[in-house]
Amino acid sequence: MSDDRVEIGRVVKAHGLRGEVAVHLLSDVPDRLAPSTAVWVGGRATTVATMREHQGRPLVRFEHVHDRNGAELLRGLRVEAVPVDPEELDTYLISELIGRRVVDADDVELGTVSQVIEMPAVAGYDLLEVTRGDGTTFLLPAADELVEAEEREDGLVLVVVDAPEGLLDGPVARAAEQDT
Repeated sequence: MSDDRVEIGRVVKAHGLRGEVAVHLLSDVPDRLAPSTAVWVGGRATTVATMREHQGRPLVRFEHVHDRNGAELLRGLRVEAVPVDPEELDTYLISELIGRRVVDADDVELGTVSQVIEMPAVAGYDLLEVTRGDGTTFLLPAADELVEAEEREDGLVLVVVDAPEGLLDGPVARAAEQDT
């Protein structure tokens, strides 16, 4: 891999007869495999001709591949692209979330992110393992409609804005009450 490129995925297998391949995407940067995007497959520069989702995975056809035989030759190869400046993204790296405070909508402390559990793309979100002050943990879906990241004077804080009924009840709610 070149220093000016990052691995964004791997070709899993050929799909169909027209040169499409299933790609295991390793990047959550939007539009990484959008049509007309420049990428490198196995070190070879190419362009994404088409991309569509199929069973939670992108199916991609690269401009230099026109049939199944050509697609079969790509199996296992890295898909690389130029790095994206994290400052330009509306997302956070896993390393930026570990150790961050988690509060509810009333600013009641719920705990600290101790681990991020990556879920399959079809889930649409990852899970945050949150460790409370007493050392116990709970899992929090990192869904956009549930958790918002707020930059505050004391750093990044994750706010649970619209917890479904029962998510923060029971041991989580009791632990938060004991901390106040």
